[in-house]
Amino acid sequence: MNAYDAAHQLARSLEESVEYVEYKKAKEKVKQDPQVLKMLKDLRAKQLEVQALTLSGKPNAEAQKSLESLYNIAINNSLIKEFLDAEERFAVLFTDIQNIIVRNIDFTLDSEEK
Repeated sequence: MNAYDAAHQLARSLEESVEYVEYKKAKEKVKQDPQVLKMLKDLRAKQLEVQALTLSGKPNAEAQKSLESLYNIAINNSLIKEFLDAEERFAVLFTDIQNIIVRNIDFTLDSEEK
């Protein structure tokens, strides 16, 4: 099997995984409730803002506190909690697969190699 065929098979396997199916279902539920969707988008925007501040070397305690407050409110909504939990389970699966691939190939350039 060539690498492209294997990649397509892996994509199909991921698409059929319980983790991905649950994620898609939770995502559809969120999309059907405009208020919940807005709350989730606001949470994501605040996460990006805090992350950008942190990466720029300007962490902001007020922005972090605002994010934590927004998160605590958001997870009290059962649809958002279900979505975030499903998203996390799929992300763990996806990360595990990436780690398996990376561990099994040598894709580094050591400065000591000649």
